[in-house]
Amino acid sequence: MTLPAEADVAICGAGPIGAATATFLARPGLRVVLIDHDPADDPDHVATYRYSGGSIRWTWPDPVKREMTTQTEQFIRGAAPGADLGMIENTYHLLHTGEHIPALNVSATGLVGMLRDQAQEAGAMFVDALVTGVRPDGSGHVVETSRGAIRAGRVLGAMGAANASVFPQASAEPEKRQLFVLDLPVPPERELLPHTIVPVGDGFGYVFVKLIDGDLRVLVGQEDIVADEDTSGPVDHWKEILDSGLAATLPWLRDARVDDILWGVDTAQKTLVVDEPSPGVLIANCGSAIRSAAWLGRTLAERLGSG
Repeated sequence: MTLPAEADVAICGAGPIGAATATFLARPGLRVVLIDHDPADDPDHVATYRYSGGSIRWTWPDPVKREMTTQTEQFIRGAAPGADLGMIENTYHLLHTGEHIPALNVSATGLVGMLRDQAQEAGAMFVDALVTGVRPDGSGHVVETSRGAIRAGRVLGAMGAANASVFPQASAEPEKRQLFVLDLPVPPERELLPHTIVPVGDGFGYVFVKLIDGDLRVLVGQEDIVADEDTSGPVDHWKEILDSGLAATLPWLRDARVDDILWGVDTAQKTLVVDEPSPGVLIANCGSAIRSAAWLGRTLAERLGSG
């Protein structure tokens, strides 16, 4: 669509945070414009939801995480009958505690696409454009884009790791994430593999099954087993992860080969981080945003809608 001259709220970024916020914010009489340029090849790999594992568990000791994920699980279940979310009912199996925790796995791109559609159905306008800057203008703000400028009373920066390029005031720290897609078969007896959490040294590995392009695949991720700060591309440290202890615990992974590496630059913090550099401008970041998308959208919509 053509970029309008004015809006009440301009949302920069249409990933899980931006799209969910637009969904809960859009209503008759409120001009909400969602601005995003999300090319399928994503050369900088900052649309991290594309490479997300998409696993959601809602049993956490921390009450904030519990609320964030429970609201999202309930929202997804309510929407799932009418949406293709590739949903798998599974569990988290924490080997170090013996716990089996109910969980869902969903298509992150499917969920974001559904949120965008719902936002537009509710009245939000979507414009495909690259946000290049935001500056104050009287009582409002001007959002500069590759397709012109728009003046908005309130602005939300929700571009994930790309927030830093437009909003240098953002305090969230970037973090590289990788998932290894393995060549292992998924016979019927492996289809119900739980999302298995394995302590390894000072970190842990996680192994799970996910629908990718219609096929069930075995994926493995890791946190704090192997340090990887190279944000220029994927790094195949699969053998190092195996040798660090993962293969000793799960020997069936020992002969697996890596078919693909899904990687992206996410936010390190997995709870909502909001910066407000000036009245009416919010910069929102949250790592693993898919699992908390509904809560994030409601929370930010309340703040922006009351402005």
